[in-house]
Amino acid sequence: MSIKNGLPGRLKILRIGKHVIGENHPCLIIAEAACEHKGSLRTAKKMARAAKKAGADIVKFQLHLPETEMIPKVVRFWAGSMEEVLKKVNLSLDDHRKLMHYCKSIGITYLCTAYCPAGIDVLQDLGVEAFKIGSGEMTNLPMIRKVAKISAKTGKAVLVSTGMSTLDEVVETAGVLQEEGAHFMLFNCTSEYPPKYEHLNLGLMEILRNRFKVQVGHSDHTPENYAAFAAVALGAKAVEKHFTLDRKDRGPDWRVSLEPKELQALVEGIRKIEAACGTQKKLHREEQPVRHWAHHSVVSLCDITAGSTITPEMVGVKRPGWGVPAKFLEKFYGSVAVKEISANTLLRWEDVRS
Repeated sequence: MSIKNGLPGRLKILRIGKHVIGENHPCLIIAEAACEHKGSLRTAKKMARAAKKAGADIVKFQLHLPETEMIPKVVRFWAGSMEEVLKKVNLSLDDHRKLMHYCKSIGITYLCTAYCPAGIDVLQDLGVEAFKIGSGEMTNLPMIRKVAKISAKTGKAVLVSTGMSTLDEVVETAGVLQEEGAHFMLFNCTSEYPPKYEHLNLGLMEILRNRFKVQVGHSDHTPENYAAFAAVALGAKAVEKHFTLDRKDRGPDWRVSLEPKELQALVEGIRKIEAACGTQKKLHREEQPVRHWAHHSVVSLCDITAGSTITPEMVGVKRPGWGVPAKFLEKFYGSVAVKEISANTLLRWEDVRS
């Protein structure tokens, strides 16, 4: 979304298939399956089913083209070079095609992250409904411009994570997206696995929203749900969270992944938080029974004889609240009792005269 295309004071909504991202719409919940399937299409389908059952809106996978993404044998991990590791956990292009159709058949939206411009072409040919850009590709401006042009032409949303970057780099990336007229949103993200809580900076979402006039989300790598819940309370319109079928399987991201029951708890918690984030102050019907006894009324603090002039020492306020409201206490000062009044009696206007 470019600023010039936005309405003053309002943020443009985005659409991913049946899902709408924007104010007055539910937070989009993305279950990041990543490569936790370890290259098994069967497991990937099982993850899609688990995400659907947990209530997630989208299940997101990763498309890796190792030979295109990086120089061979430069980046190394304990299990070998980066491209060797990726080959072990990668799905084939045909697998992705089958997986996307499977997700559609069970009623959950397929999303996939590409890591090079060629991957964007592959996903576009597959017919994806949106594009996710990971933090590592956020500063790849040629790739950003490519996906931005596709977005401007097709209306497909571009979801951009902003981890391991400076604000100046976010400005550059957003500038390219805006120049091309892309329909995009920005995700607050900290690319640590897992991150320290003091590094999450959830308050950045407001800065990103106000500075770039776009919808914002949070891509969370903590192993718990706390930060995601806080992000929703702070206005995140999309939350992305890693998940796995079983952490004991030790997939690539198992340390920061939720299991299905935890993912379900995330979804349920987010929906409850959304329901709680209204801004209208009103007296609810369900509050009335409590209000009836919990508010305070004007009462006599002692026995009062008929004809006595009421002084502040004679009257006060106590529960329940179905008598003369406490705010009228001082109206009784100086009035004259027209009848005998026992202590701890709810006073009525007709019990006194001026």
